[in-house]
Amino acid sequence: MSEPARISLRLLGFVLLLIGIGLLILLLVPGPGEIADWMGESCAHRRRGPSEQCNVLDVIGVLLAGPLLILVGGVMALALRPPGKGPITLDLSGRR
Repeated sequence: MSEPARISLRLLGFVLLLIGIGLLILLLVPGPGEIADWMGESCAHRRRGPSEQCNVLDVIGVLLAGPLLILVGGVMALALRPPGKGPITLDLSGRR
């Protein structure tokens, strides 16, 4: 893998990690009810027809993507280390 591609993918991993953490904070601090109020009438559950008021379940569905983003971003950031260092691995064999 070329060096610019590796650096770009690692930065993308950090950005995904930060977005995922931000989504989890939004889920806990203001709460899904307040975020639904902020979103207003932007939730369309049908392709054709009027939009309706967002509810808490709509917001929770969107914000639960946070753990997935944390997982993907964390793996990308840790696995794409500089050449020669390799990915971070855990040695569970025990030291003797």
